[in-house]
Amino acid sequence: MEIPNLITEMESLKVQEVEKVDQKLVDPDLSVKHDDAAHEPMKPEEKPNAARASALDTILKSLWKINVFKKALTSFTEVDQLRDFILNNLSLTHPMESNGVYDFLVTILELLPRWKTGNDEEEEEDDEPLKSKFEVYETLSKICNRCKMEIEYPPEPAYGLIVVANSLRRIKASHLFPCSIPTAFHDAKKRFWLLSQCAFEDLTFEKILKVERITLMMPCDKEGCGKRSYVERGINTLPSVFTIALEWENNETEEEISATTSVLATEIDISEIYKYKGDSIFTKYRLVSMVCLWGDQYSCIAYENKSWVLHFDNENEVLGDWGGVLSSFAKLKIRPEILFFENVMGQIKGTDKIVFGSLGETF
Repeated sequence: MEIPNLITEMESLKVQEVEKVDQKLVDPDLSVKHDDAAHEPMKPEEKPNAARASALDTILKSLWKINVFKKALTSFTEVDQLRDFILNNLSLTHPMESNGVYDFLVTILELLPRWKTGNDEEEEEDDEPLKSKFEVYETLSKICNRCKMEIEYPPEPAYGLIVVANSLRRIKASHLFPCSIPTAFHDAKKRFWLLSQCAFEDLTFEKILKVERITLMMPCDKEGCGKRSYVERGINTLPSVFTIALEWENNETEEEISATTSVLATEIDISEIYKYKGDSIFTKYRLVSMVCLWGDQYSCIAYENKSWVLHFDNENEVLGDWGGVLSSFAKLKIRPEILFFENVMGQIKGTDKIVFGSLGETF
């Protein structure tokens, strides 16, 4: 069963809503703490921006494919109610900035607690806010190379990872040609580790993400030291949904899109990306849906009935296996901008099946 087409009726519904209500401008900052936004009346002549309207529908359609999200909403009617609530509280008139769809997703997630307020009849069993299913609490720790002082910083909340798309193909090229690793890695030990990863191991999507993130250095906190050392990233708890956002330059060639998306995988182990300090054995996540930019409009690609399906406007196209998806990315110049991975434990609860492998075999 699919979500009713949200795009075809969007214009008339949105115009009615914006004429009736004030719009709230929500800070798209990634922090989970936000001040209440000031009301700014919407002028009747202002019309929803087409790209934002497309992004809103595509985000909601992609979220609906996630078991924990679907369980929380319970019905298509609640999807419509959520959409109407967003229309009343989020400005859709401003143009989408480059790769701004992720910021748009964050503002939607930030609105969820306010939308659920008052809907006490259908509370989740664990009373956990829906937006918390998407939160990742990352801890940073380091050991000073000079004074050996160890320090661990308080967890910082975020909604997954933001990755520069061209860094994926750059690191992949380093795997094929290890000598091309940037000389910016001036630390000899770190450069040797990168060379060993590239030359002697299969550089999976998780390892590429880890390599892309190990370059962060911070000065020592001990007074009088100040030596910069590499930071290790860890998590203590597993999110229900792990989100990866790709930032594109918007002028990639077919070959560059192909080289970038060929790095992606349909299954990841989050313990390969972070140092996981918990005790759960369910550290694997399965890709369930993506928000993609196709031209100047957004589309959803989701895994349904053992096939990948492209949802664009009011049309659906079966792409087949993951290879068909990768071919479509390059051929149609489709750029995946948000990838939603769901924990396999959530998939067990949602479907009574565990999904493995790149082609989506079920057991």
